[in-house]
Amino acid sequence: MLQNMSKLSTVFMYYVGSVTLLLAFSIFRLLKLFPFAQPIVCELFNKMATIKLRREDFAHTLFTRPMFESMRSSILLELQKRAQVGNLAPDSLVLSVDGKSSYQLLDFCKGNRPLVINFCSWTCPIFRARVGEYLSIVREFSDVADFLTVYIEEAHPSDAWAFENNVSIKTHRTLEERCKAAQMMIDSTVFQCPVVVDNMQDTANKAYAGMPIRLYILKGRKVEYAGGIGPTFYRLDEVTEWLQRNKMALLRNNRHRA
Repeated sequence: MLQNMSKLSTVFMYYVGSVTLLLAFSIFRLLKLFPFAQPIVCELFNKMATIKLRREDFAHTLFTRPMFESMRSSILLELQKRAQVGNLAPDSLVLSVDGKSSYQLLDFCKGNRPLVINFCSWTCPIFRARVGEYLSIVREFSDVADFLTVYIEEAHPSDAWAFENNVSIKTHRTLEERCKAAQMMIDSTVFQCPVVVDNMQDTANKAYAGMPIRLYILKGRKVEYAGGIGPTFYRLDEVTEWLQRNKMALLRNNRHRA
């Protein structure tokens, strides 16, 4: 009974969210018809993106059907995700970048060491712009924490919500295509942490609502930190602060033991 009520609630919230999104899109599409409003709308989008994107790369895609479908998909993922702070972390199946080995996500948890998980794809310009910041956190805290990058479905595939002058990767139809995309990312940037790919049933993405980018921290196989939906709430500073607090607590405990 409770499970059925929960499903009905999810369906209701999904449709409410979809209708609200549709209304917002309709309003902004009207605003875009007025030349004076176009720069304002684009600046608003850049603030949501958290980085400065060139207008000519994205302006023509704003409030189109592909953008609507992408954002509606993110709403559904958020409503259905199982990863909740304080609860046991979902143990999803992931694969090596060559597609030959499979793992459970929690295989990467080592004792009581924190595990920072970064869900991403290489067509996300925000992730590409901030990957250096993420990897600097990996280097700074690798003595007290572990890190894992999970490659999920593309944020801006060339056959859906595509930006101009972006990395050209189509929507993954096969595991081989997803692995190839992840390899492209690895070839472009040196990762000092393991990189795995989500399976083609997207179980990790669905469990953690990782699309388009998202951060989590697990500890003792439980969710200790759940970042908000990216890109707006992709907060690397919050991860840094959490790891700093954890490191200080670890140092204090070691002093007391000594």
